[in-house]
Amino acid sequence: MNWVRAIAGVLVLWSSTAWGATLTWNANNEPDMAGYRVYQCSQTPCTKTSGKASPLATLGKVTSFNIGTPAVTQYYFITAYDLANNESNNSSLVTFTPAGSPPPAPPPPLEAVSLTVVGNPATGPWGVSATTTSTQAVMANVFLDGVLHHVEHLAPWSFPGDNGTSVTTALFGKGTHTVQFVFYLQNTTSEIGRHSVTVTEGSPA
Repeated sequence: MNWVRAIAGVLVLWSSTAWGATLTWNANNEPDMAGYRVYQCSQTPCTKTSGKASPLATLGKVTSFNIGTPAVTQYYFITAYDLANNESNNSSLVTFTPAGSPPPAPPPPLEAVSLTVVGNPATGPWGVSATTTSTQAVMANVFLDGVLHHVEHLAPWSFPGDNGTSVTTALFGKGTHTVQFVFYLQNTTSEIGRHSVTVTEGSPA
């Protein structure tokens, strides 16, 4: 079997009927072609090597297979095999989602983040104050030069810190520094906005 042609010739499509969902694909016409195998997964990644794929059916020279109406979301791919039982790589992956399944929750909307440099980096200690337009409970990961400096759970959102009401300032070494605030919904990984500012500490030579 010409494996390159076999893989290219196996294109999985969907058609739905009242009797269930049907996998369909283009026929492979290699002379030693024997048939196809259908694999099923309940989660991704869904490949032969992922450990999540289960053989669903071994078929002859057909170009469709009815999978019925699974009650939960399932993932499918097929392979071609020849008379010597050599098997091709995976086809493209298709997903069956049952009717009436709730759509995934939309990501939270991105909110505006504003940063203000406090102090004068050219002549002395400095810091950064952040604000966000979000009205939800949020937290902020604060980075200095790409490295996490600290996590803020309460306003005022500040770098390098605050005294409860205003930003504290400090020196971090002459040269260029970048401070970034990344805001998330409180105690989640759902990002709602980010912004960074670059300053130069110390007077130019």
